[in-house]
Amino acid sequence: MGAVATTVNIVLGVFNAYMLMRSRHVSLMVVPTIPLEGPARGDDPDTHQIRVQVVNLSQFTLYVSEVGFMYRNQNGEVLKFVAPAGSQFPIELKARDSIRFQPEPGDIMESVKHRFKCAYAQTACGRTRTGTSPSLQQQELNVYLSTDATSADLAKLRKRHQWERAVSYIRSTLW
Repeated sequence: MGAVATTVNIVLGVFNAYMLMRSRHVSLMVVPTIPLEGPARGDDPDTHQIRVQVVNLSQFTLYVSEVGFMYRNQNGEVLKFVAPAGSQFPIELKARDSIRFQPEPGDIMESVKHRFKCAYAQTACGRTRTGTSPSLQQQELNVYLSTDATSADLAKLRKRHQWERAVSYIRSTLW
């Protein structure tokens, strides 16, 4: 009986230590959205704009200092987004709160021409979190198709998208 109680105490101690470490960890969810079609007649045009939603999953307040898209195959170039109307960077994001970002009006056409690797959000403390979505991968596929890609190139792109989704899922469930 004493061995069972000791085992239960050890398991609970390890679980509590893990939960304590996880509660002190910066956790942001970055969700990019790119419309695959233009607005239909009568639709709200705001629902058909490129955007990035940042959700603070941490148990404490974070300050977001930069949000945007990272281009694929370009050295460190990004498409930066602007702060929502009435605010400026860094933006305070309380625990379990979210905010939506959009690019500057002139940069919307840039999003149609380029292949994006992922959306990113950087905190004031320097932590960068990335995220991808099926619409972002479809946008990359559409750009790729318009450049005379071969079927082998398209197969490689689809495999990379599957791998990126798996890695993104693993990163969101771990640290």
